[in-house]
Amino acid sequence: MDRRAPRLLSIIVFLLLVVVLLWNPGNYCRAEATAEGDAGVVREWVNSTAHISTDHGMIVVELADLGAPITVGNFIELADQAYYDNMRWHRIVDDFVIQTGDPNSRDNNPYNDGSGGSTKTIPLETDDSLTHEDGAIGMARSNEPDSASSQFYICDGPQYGLDGNYAVFGYTVEGIEVVRSIASVDVYGNTRPVLSQHPVDDVWLYSVRITHGYWNETALLPDGPTDASVSGGGMGGAGAAVVIAAVAVPLVLIPVAFILFKRARQRGED
Repeated sequence: MDRRAPRLLSIIVFLLLVVVLLWNPGNYCRAEATAEGDAGVVREWVNSTAHISTDHGMIVVELADLGAPITVGNFIELADQAYYDNMRWHRIVDDFVIQTGDPNSRDNNPYNDGSGGSTKTIPLETDDSLTHEDGAIGMARSNEPDSASSQFYICDGPQYGLDGNYAVFGYTVEGIEVVRSIASVDVYGNTRPVLSQHPVDDVWLYSVRITHGYWNETALLPDGPTDASVSGGGMGGAGAAVVIAAVAVPLVLIPVAFILFKRARQRGED
């Protein structure tokens, strides 16, 4: 019997064992899952938003949580306590600002409007990146820089002359037309000089409701694998090549071994 046949059969058996060991799709799924699990995570802050409900419509403001944390924190604290519910817009200057946030505006005495506030004051907080653009929201205050409490204003048009002296803490993202509408109402003007910037008819601030900010985490996939391979069903190019070779080689060698074995038997019979 030709000695090459048993040797070739041994090689075939070894290759078949290799195929069995490699042919485990679960290994590739786990490898891809590990690669994805080890990848970095992108963390992005999503700012808080304030929904300011008025009798002229809704104003939505994106707050600058990271740029003005003290001012935003004070505003959110008050809003979450329903502090701003059922107040009036007591100061209106067309093409400048509309102002509210004074609890005195709830009574029927317009002469004390603008003089009230919450029990806590906060320091002046400014940032070069937070400017008085059109629709900016800022904190009103007295002549003392650190006297802001609850009153706030929204810019009707850019007011860059206020930069550095008043704290901007957000921007209108929806409802700028509502700001325009409020800014255009009639005020007393020269007919009642003490109330020159006070609206003739009541303009209501119904409420301020906050959607709180949060960290949004997104998995960062490693470079290289396609979406199909990361999904867990693929093997990757190298793994597929190994399996194909391990399958193809025995398929070629088995017929050769069969022929050699058959010839060996014939020689033995002869």
